[in-house]
Amino acid sequence: MHHHLNMEVIFPIRDEPSAQLMGLKAECLYSVGVINERQKQAVLKKAADFSITSNRIVAIRQQIAA
Repeated sequence: MHHHLNMEVIFPIRDEPSAQLMGLKAECLYSVGVINERQKQAVLKKAADFSITSNRIVAIRQQIAA
């Protein structure tokens, strides 16, 4: 029986390192059957979206500083 999981609590993504770690965590929890494919993909998408946004912010800051 699967219980409802609070994905925001289990997979907190607050910065680039946590985005990478939560992606790895999702892969691991999926491989042992704790989360399903849909949940894993949701976490991986959120982590990827965060990384893209983070990279854009860094690029903008570098442009401003130049």
